[in-house]
Amino acid sequence: MSTTLQYSFYLACSWLWCLGGFFPLILGRDYGWPALAAFTVFNVGGAISMGYYFKQRAQQQTFENKHKPAIAVFSYVTIAYQLFFVAWLGVAVDQPMLLAAVLAIAFVIYHSKGVITYWALAFYLLSIGLFIGFLGSDWPPVDLSARGYWPHTLLPLAIGFIFSPYLDITFHRAYRDSSNPKLSFTIGFGVLFLTLLGFVFCYAGSLGDVFFNQAIPAAIIYPVIGFLVLQIAFTIAAHCSELSTQQYLKPSLLVSTIGAFSVIAVGLLTLVKDTIIPWGDLPLEETLYKSFLFFYSLVFPLYLLLGKSKLTYIWVIVICTPAYSVGFLIGGEYSFSLTIGVALMAAVLVFRSQIKV
Repeated sequence: MSTTLQYSFYLACSWLWCLGGFFPLILGRDYGWPALAAFTVFNVGGAISMGYYFKQRAQQQTFENKHKPAIAVFSYVTIAYQLFFVAWLGVAVDQPMLLAAVLAIAFVIYHSKGVITYWALAFYLLSIGLFIGFLGSDWPPVDLSARGYWPHTLLPLAIGFIFSPYLDITFHRAYRDSSNPKLSFTIGFGVLFLTLLGFVFCYAGSLGDVFFNQAIPAAIIYPVIGFLVLQIAFTIAAHCSELSTQQYLKPSLLVSTIGAFSVIAVGLLTLVKDTIIPWGDLPLEETLYKSFLFFYSLVFPLYLLLGKSKLTYIWVIVICTPAYSVGFLIGGEYSFSLTIGVALMAAVLVFRSQIKV
């Protein structure tokens, strides 16, 4: 198999993590089909665009070398996000050892990283098999009714998915090693990843019953759990593999950090299961999950947009944090604060460009 096709599967699996595999449930529940449509377009389009942004490999290598610390932080946050979500999923379905299973699979992939693209192919085919099996079950329909405040989600989604891919270490690996990066990115996201998203949209109602209604249709949900376990394990392994290969972090420190965080996450989520935050009537676990979105919609994109202006970057983060926090964590009728946050960010960028002129 050509490296072009190998890295198409690699990209599709490395990008289907707990954001793509679960966030559509929240978007559909809170905002309806317009937000899901925007999620799909910006997610797929933003990922593909990175393959066309760099004109040659030297340009990509220069970019990666210049932004090494930020790329490493992106991977650390992404790994932590996966670990937290699997711990939450395990507690939700009364399977606290689910995270251990994910880490065991990731460990095997990590120690056979020389053939990681073939692992991606195998996991993709298994995922499609689970998809087909799920379609044969009696799964509940997804409610896609549009909610009145959906427009406020569009710009944060666009900003996050357009800029975040440039800090994903697995994307840089694929661009370097694929014989035809543009084609790998196009097939990987425009065909393979899009198909996996179709699975996510189909199971959204079933998995939503588990998390939001405490109803567990066992025969229906197990293919979904299997799908998430495979995809998240691959994502963790792919990021860990690149972090160690590129010498961002020593393997021993990486393993110990993951182990410690996993134990803390499972313990914490077991203790606070079904806890509601009084001041906002918010489920604590979901609030913690959505807190990670702050990084991908604001922290990482703003880093790329503001470049070397560290002081400006810090104070813009400070002034935008309240608006983004209210919009993401509470949402609903408070979603307008996301638009306020984006407006504040845009005002700073316009002001800086005027000064430079």
